[in-house]
Amino acid sequence: MNSACRSHPDLGPAVAAAAVLLLIPLQACTPGGGAGGEPPLSMPSLHHVMLNSVDPEAAIEWYLEVWPAASRTEIAGYPAVEADMYLLFNRVDSPPPGAFREDLHRADPQSAFWHIGAFTNTTDIRERLDAAGIDHLPLFTAPDAEEGVWRSGLAPYAGILTEAQIAEAEPAEPREGGFSYVVGPDGALFELAGGPDTPDSFSHVHFYHEHPLCAANWYVSHLGMQLSPPSETSPDPDASPLLHDPCVRELAEASWPSLEPVGTIRDPRSTVHFANGSMSWYPRQCVGDRCGTDQPLVPSRGQVFDHVAFTIDDVDAWHARLRSEGVTILEEPYPFGDTRAFMIEDLDGLAIKLVEEIDGAPED
Repeated sequence: MNSACRSHPDLGPAVAAAAVLLLIPLQACTPGGGAGGEPPLSMPSLHHVMLNSVDPEAAIEWYLEVWPAASRTEIAGYPAVEADMYLLFNRVDSPPPGAFREDLHRADPQSAFWHIGAFTNTTDIRERLDAAGIDHLPLFTAPDAEEGVWRSGLAPYAGILTEAQIAEAEPAEPREGGFSYVVGPDGALFELAGGPDTPDSFSHVHFYHEHPLCAANWYVSHLGMQLSPPSETSPDPDASPLLHDPCVRELAEASWPSLEPVGTIRDPRSTVHFANGSMSWYPRQCVGDRCGTDQPLVPSRGQVFDHVAFTIDDVDAWHARLRSEGVTILEEPYPFGDTRAFMIEDLDGLAIKLVEEIDGAPED
């Protein structure tokens, strides 16, 4: 794929500094273009997440309790919440699959869409959520832990550690911040993450993939997103990030704190950047006998988290290019409010809607 790079626009402090997962690249590489080629297509921007809900109005009230800075709105006929990204709600007649089950400590079934959430200082958020009747899920701190902490900063050790590292870890006093989880209407898993220096931002999306590094390559190659640049300590910090090669790597040991008593497999992990933020993937968790049986990811359409959406500049150009590249098209271009959209599927069944630019989208 040819690519052209442009200087990245000012994304605003709320996005630019929103915790460790919202890493903004210095340059954005766009698909298409190159010497003698067509003008480059713009890099996509995060627009919305669609949730299936038996009661959209009750769901909206819940999200406004969790995030009072958000507001109620409507997008393309769907009731919605407007924050740093939109949440759109599609009314369904029966509970959608993919709800988080507290008895299993995971969604069932699990698609590539893991959770949504917000970046904020979690240190004192429990009091406000308790007052609203919203309970935190337990985070287990070791394989044999019978009870959990409500945020990771309360773990009896610092950091995210494997079983062997926990056995050797020095005891640690409670720290400010960390990550925590609550369950929203319809069983939607919601993460709150950050510390005292984290600007508030409702723009958190997290996914699972069979091979996270291969998924990152797919998003770079087909959607023009960008891998994280090399760190300042790398041998060549000015080098352009390349595709992961090889992209299939061995799974790391599970680590804690974790929603799952068996720990979370956190590596190999990948992150890609789009025009107004970034998103990260962890490996599929139900591998081997961790969930009793090996359970592949299911397609996201029809699940609690139905799809993620990005705005693009030209539906026809993007549709033609992605079709020519063999990307699965779930829905051909169709009217979406005052604009148009079409839907594709990534290599692990995550549905992605591409929406032509919409006036009035949340500011970057």
